[in-house]
Amino acid sequence: MSEIRTSVTLHRGADTIGGSCIRISHGKDSIILDYGMPLMAAGGRELDAGATKAPSLENHILLDVVGNDNRPLAFIISHAHPDHYGLIDYVPGDIPVFISEAAKVLMEVGNAFYDGSMRVARLDGCRTYRPGKVFEVGPFKVTAFLMDHSAFGACSLLVEVDGKTVFYTGDFRGHGRKSATLDYVINAVREPDVMLMEGTTLDDGHPSTFPDEGSIEQALVDLMTSQEAPVFVAGSGSNIDRTVSLYRAARRSGRELVIDLYQMILLDKLKAISPGLPPHANDHLKVYFPKNQRDTVVRQWGEGYLLRYASRHINRSKVDFGSGKYLFRVSNGVTKSLCRGFMEAGVKPELVYSMWNGYREKQDAFSRIEELTGAKWQYLHTSGHAYLHTLKRLAEGVAPKRLVPVHTLNADDFDRHFENTHQMSNGDDLVL
Repeated sequence: MSEIRTSVTLHRGADTIGGSCIRISHGKDSIILDYGMPLMAAGGRELDAGATKAPSLENHILLDVVGNDNRPLAFIISHAHPDHYGLIDYVPGDIPVFISEAAKVLMEVGNAFYDGSMRVARLDGCRTYRPGKVFEVGPFKVTAFLMDHSAFGACSLLVEVDGKTVFYTGDFRGHGRKSATLDYVINAVREPDVMLMEGTTLDDGHPSTFPDEGSIEQALVDLMTSQEAPVFVAGSGSNIDRTVSLYRAARRSGRELVIDLYQMILLDKLKAISPGLPPHANDHLKVYFPKNQRDTVVRQWGEGYLLRYASRHINRSKVDFGSGKYLFRVSNGVTKSLCRGFMEAGVKPELVYSMWNGYREKQDAFSRIEELTGAKWQYLHTSGHAYLHTLKRLAEGVAPKRLVPVHTLNADDFDRHFENTHQMSNGDDLVL
């Protein structure tokens, strides 16, 4: 009787950032880790503009991963960024999809506020897992480990089957507010047969000007204590680590932090998982009610839902435009409106850009705000992905028998930095 074969197939992710899709097979059984909307075509080339709006096998957005001959037992999603979960609506309804509890909260709130193209139709049917709690899918034993990443609740995944182990890092870093999770992973995961590790920052697109989340907080404090101007921060509303940095910096500087309804509801719902998150009683947090978000909340949860934020409510009519006591994290549209109010009152705002620079290059709204205020966007950001020294620390600590580069444009560079590198191409199988 022949031995049952165990293998890893890299369907996508060998030469791109985003869109990773990894199959682990044991005999006729298999599971798939991540199935995200790609951000780029193979080798980093720009995607056709219409391809992601109508995913198909023909335009290579969808992958041939659910056919009768290779039907997986389940899809397991590492975290709530669309380039990792964005194609799960194309998974047949009878194949389970597993996501973390925190990822489900992020996606549920996103479903309420995002437009149709960003919503996840099958979210209610997704099953949830908890970091540190083993769950089984067929012959596979899966353990998720909480990771430090810009997506709250991001997890790495350890898969064990028939004495073989595969460890997938997902997206992670070691310089955020959950950096201690890396020590836990290094102690818990030892010498897997294969480790698939992301290498997003092994290019020049993720500068390390600010080495960690703490340096972002301190830079904001320095800015706000050196002058009295109101400060507007352009950043991702779903980046909870960054919201906490803003919250702490505002408190240390004696300012009011103003966020919008989307961010407030996200924080509120995540507190059930992480009670230490803001808001806290009698704090300095205010909530702006943009009309489109207010309408969304009324439609989704009823008008009474807004009452829970009544004591924190601030709108244009309540802003003291003669004062610099504010730190704002609101949309570009609201930023433009409020900046105009400050300028009319003779107060020039400060502008802080706090996310990947590529977004600024693609959106004219940022330059229009500069033209309105006469100010320039100051770059205060640290990557959501691990820098080289952290990648080395994880690789040396886990000591995999084979290390496979994924989620990178620089797989060729892994050999220079890591031991036991095994480079794969999209579609390759690695037999364990």
